[in-house]
Amino acid sequence: MKGFHLARRIARMAWAKKAEDIAILDLRGLTDATDFFVICTGQVGLHVRAVTDFVMDEARALGERAHVSEKDSDEWMVVDFIDVVFHCFQPQKRRHYNLERLWCDAPCVEVDAATGVAGTLKAARADLEQRRRLPPPRPRSKPAAPARRKAKARP
Repeated sequence: MKGFHLARRIARMAWAKKAEDIAILDLRGLTDATDFFVICTGQVGLHVRAVTDFVMDEARALGERAHVSEKDSDEWMVVDFIDVVFHCFQPQKRRHYNLERLWCDAPCVEVDAATGVAGTLKAARADLEQRRRLPPPRPRSKPAAPARRKAKARP
């Protein structure tokens, strides 16, 4: 099982363990390290570990080989399946590293929170193209400095 199909399966596995804010980033053409990131959030360290362990066990049952990084950390766990890299964060670490912003040129497939079903790559690519067509936000202008009073001449 390769690529997007595996990423969707992994996202569904994370959803089954109540992971939140699940997203799939298509990194093909942006890096040679991997094809997809699956990113999700666990509420506390124990939840992050449970989601990661479940994803690893289920993927291995499907015959996928996995390498785990950060085994001793409950804030951010990473599992490398070669074509797909799975990231599970605690909320504050996810906000801090913000992989979606770091890889903003990658199409992002959202996973429905109610059903655990991932969207399509076609829709994600169309959404990325739409965002690229939008004009860049205008820089905020600095507020005008208050007018200075002229000093009165001393007699």
